[in-house]
Amino acid sequence: MKSILQFAIVASILVSPFSYAHKVLNHSQEEVLCSFAPENDLKVPVRNTESFGAVGGLDEKTFNDIITKIETIYAPIVKAKGGKLKVNRKWTDATVNASATRLFKSWTVNMYGGMARYKTMTPDGFAMVMCHELGHHIGGFPRTRTLLGKWPSNEGQSDYFAAMKCFKRVFENDNNVELVSALSIPKEVTSVCTKTFKSQKEIALCQRSAMTGKILAETLWAMNREPRPGAVIREPAESPEFNTPTSAEVSVTDNAHPLAQCRLDTMLAGSVCGIGYAEDFAVDNAVGGSCAEEKGDKLGFRPHCWYKAGNVARRD
Repeated sequence: MKSILQFAIVASILVSPFSYAHKVLNHSQEEVLCSFAPENDLKVPVRNTESFGAVGGLDEKTFNDIITKIETIYAPIVKAKGGKLKVNRKWTDATVNASATRLFKSWTVNMYGGMARYKTMTPDGFAMVMCHELGHHIGGFPRTRTLLGKWPSNEGQSDYFAAMKCFKRVFENDNNVELVSALSIPKEVTSVCTKTFKSQKEIALCQRSAMTGKILAETLWAMNREPRPGAVIREPAESPEFNTPTSAEVSVTDNAHPLAQCRLDTMLAGSVCGIGYAEDFAVDNAVGGSCAEEKGDKLGFRPHCWYKAGNVARRD
């Protein structure tokens, strides 16, 4: 009987990456969603970039170029950590999401064409989405437990990893000073980036990462407010902004997807944290490789809208 149950679990993972990731329970008995966005029924088919009333998104070449760039950098890193990175390039799949699954040493990231083609998506935004999914695999504490072990970093931490470690590693050698000169950078972003970083290159990379977080927060906000039958609208009427950080505070660390403003706050925090991308996050405590209130940091720490400070270490 036991062997039949084990076979059924493995089979369900192989059949659908979302079916398993969306049914794992964390310590508070809430679902852990190993995906970029909350589960949704949005679709953006190939050659239908006007599905939601606006032309936007990526073409197939850009989709593949971004994945190749990040996969080339992170495949050796995953290998060094004991896994084998597998990236499924699902360009023809209309799903507006991305997901991460794991089966033994096969650490999978699923990148869907529907997400790339969504009306507000940009190349930098799509790169940050893939960084988020890698964060589920190697983003460190806090993590959640699954039937196959304790491996997924939770949603907030995956955003934090994406902005603080992955995005910076992938794009540090670009001419970021020139790139951000073409952007309208809010004073709130420039202020916090210049408090942490001193060189123009570092400040520009911080600004680029933060502005990418804004793109993704607006994307999530728009997705979650799409009018469709049966949809529950959780997002407020106002879109997320750098100057409107959420005042929400959790009493215990929340493993589920935060609202868009909270996610912007998280990616801004990751962008301004001055700890280098080469220093891994600890897997069992909040301070290793991270800016943390627990060690007195004043900037760049995990926001209270999903993270409860004081989790210096956790024993399972």
